[in-house]
Amino acid sequence: MNHLPTVHRVTRIGNAGPMRTAVFYAPLFVIPLLAASCSAYEEVELKDITHVEVLHMDGRTIALRVDALVSNPNGSKIHLEDPDVDLYLNDQYVGKGALDSALVLDRNSTKVYPIHLHADLAGGPLLMMLLSGALSGEMKLGVKGTVVGRSGMLRKRFPFELEERIDLRSRP
Repeated sequence: MNHLPTVHRVTRIGNAGPMRTAVFYAPLFVIPLLAASCSAYEEVELKDITHVEVLHMDGRTIALRVDALVSNPNGSKIHLEDPDVDLYLNDQYVGKGALDSALVLDRNSTKVYPIHLHADLAGGPLLMMLLSGALSGEMKLGVKGTVVGRSGMLRKRFPFELEERIDLRSRP
């Protein structure tokens, strides 16, 4: 008599295992979260510049503190990054500006944020602008550019432009 081993197959019904269950249910949670994060996005708005202070200025660099009133009507924080900033003194281009630190806008808020930036100055008439500003006691500061706002996976580039007169006599 020839005895062959019997192969028994076990079939599980109703218990797919933890990995298969996670893969099956993951889209049920991820899709609503993605839809909620992308829905009802409102524009962030630069409402006003409340104060501009020249922290340092010489023939090669300028450091500024700009207090900006910004409104974020969204239900999530917005991280500002990757700025592209052109700096102007008395309507003359003087260099590219850079943020000194990261800026995070609080959710559902309108408040004043201190923005510290600096620029390496470039341009021939810079010395003349500094001299004319010293004689007149004021300079016109212009900042123009874009910045990326990021909230989770959502990214958007925002343009901005501001112009402010700086009283050089009030500097310490």
